[in-house]
Amino acid sequence: MTPAVFLFGIACALIIPDVESDTLVCPTHVTGKKEGSVFITCAYSTITKANKYSRKYFCQEGGRYGMCKAVITSTSGYVHNNYIGRASIEDIKNEGLIIIQLSDLKTTDEGPYICGLGTDVNGIKAVFTVSVTEDSVIPIEAKLIYGQLRGAVNFQCEFGDQPAAQRKYLCKIEKTGCKNIIDSSGAIDTAYHGRILLQGDEGPATFTVKMIQLRSEDSGMFVCGVGNYGVEGDTIDFDLRINEDTDIPQGSRSLSTRLNGSVSAQCNYNPKNNYTLKFWCKWEDSVCNPLINTDGYVKDVFEGRLIIHDEPTNGTMQVLMNQITKKDEGWYWCVMTDGKHDQTSTVQIKISEGNPEGLSGGKTMYLKKGETAKIPCSYPCRYKSFEKYWCKWNNNNCKYVTTNADDDDNGLSVSCETQELVLTIESISQKDNGWYWCGVKKSGRYGETIAVQVIVEEATRDVSDNRLRVKSLDANVTPPPSIGDNKHNTLVAAIVSVCAAVLVVAVVLITIRLRRKKNSDIVSVGSYRTDISMTDLDNVIGKDNPAVIDTQETDISHSKDGAKIKKKGSQEDLDYSSFLIHHNGSPNEENNA
Repeated sequence: MTPAVFLFGIACALIIPDVESDTLVCPTHVTGKKEGSVFITCAYSTITKANKYSRKYFCQEGGRYGMCKAVITSTSGYVHNNYIGRASIEDIKNEGLIIIQLSDLKTTDEGPYICGLGTDVNGIKAVFTVSVTEDSVIPIEAKLIYGQLRGAVNFQCEFGDQPAAQRKYLCKIEKTGCKNIIDSSGAIDTAYHGRILLQGDEGPATFTVKMIQLRSEDSGMFVCGVGNYGVEGDTIDFDLRINEDTDIPQGSRSLSTRLNGSVSAQCNYNPKNNYTLKFWCKWEDSVCNPLINTDGYVKDVFEGRLIIHDEPTNGTMQVLMNQITKKDEGWYWCVMTDGKHDQTSTVQIKISEGNPEGLSGGKTMYLKKGETAKIPCSYPCRYKSFEKYWCKWNNNNCKYVTTNADDDDNGLSVSCETQELVLTIESISQKDNGWYWCGVKKSGRYGETIAVQVIVEEATRDVSDNRLRVKSLDANVTPPPSIGDNKHNTLVAAIVSVCAAVLVVAVVLITIRLRRKKNSDIVSVGSYRTDISMTDLDNVIGKDNPAVIDTQETDISHSKDGAKIKKKGSQEDLDYSSFLIHHNGSPNEENNA
């Protein structure tokens, strides 16, 4: 990145108080080689809009009367005479970064400097020290990372061609040493459970650690490395600062539900950010596997039980998941990204036996084509004041098919005496195949849901053995044989083949004997087929039952309208890993839809 160099000059002096604000942060120390260059990157909060358009300056402390000698400013283009041609400042407003370059270093450049925002003593500042050395090896200073409270940061760790088998780790400097936070063996400190990932990149010793849902106590010095800290391998130091001026709302980090129940997780984001993709993933084994995204991708095992309701106008993304099993317990991430920046947050789903009963209904319904279907959904009285609805699920949304409007024709019964919400489908057909959700909603917030799979069949069900008997195209045609019947047919076919072979041999022998008789009639065997094979017999058997339709098992988990549509969406492995769900209590509480 080439900094903009300003070549205009005026004289100015700044009086700076001895107060430092975390709203603007810079590295504490930078070292450069004599006649070489240094780059200083400082960060400021972009949440306060005035920061973006404020004057930025760079000055050297040590002047008379405690004044700070101005080196360069961003607005007027001023550059001190001693720094013309070797000092520059660049303000990247969208990212909240100030990049200062100081080149052709001299020993007189050593000392404390200030980077600041504003025009007077009321401005915001950060202090750092510049050192100049003649050594050939320049010490590597800690890299500054500036994170927003409840936001996310990445630690980029690159070590060249180190052996791939070496341990990779991130640790935090404490009084007793460097405490392991995460490593490539899967060890994770309990304080970071559910909110950190370690992922390998291009090289064997190149990896990234992503930390999300940042807390104030996360600030400090971190070290990433290969091998074992203080014993072997290379390391990189990081200085993590947390900006508590945040626009990310705080929410519940835990949702509780019962087995076979559901959860409703709300993820809030700034609607002004142009996030092009949003997804929900499960954090486990130091990766976050995507389950669903807003491009229409849904992982196969979650078809019919997971949906995203996104409202870009007010910055809310609600994730609904039902049919909860024990395997679903754990940490989940909600990620919004524009391809360059992302907002990621997390929530923990727990299964509790103490949760009250909620919505209930059948899981699978087999219905005959043409009949009137009535699909019930029972609800407790605590949902009496909630909006109740039925919708039909697909990869992208769940489209309402009916709600609890005061209209008897919609097939709904919503009084607390009956406690039942009934979906009625007249003259059901194949297009009605699929998943239907019964749910509740209050004040725009989606709450509990249940899922029912509807399978429309042109068949009768044999109650005695619970097998699906497919109707033949011809009423006189015998149904396909079972496994035992097939064995019988095979035996019969074998007997017929043997008998046919014996018959052919007998005919040949008789023919030979007849030819020996001069005065006997000639018997032709040309009209007999002597190349009888098992294929011929199979063909004959098949012709006896020309309209048989093979019995098929119905795959409940993947049954949908027509052919299964190929899902589009994000790739399975992600580099994004963070997600904060803002939830105001249990999904089964009356005050929480």
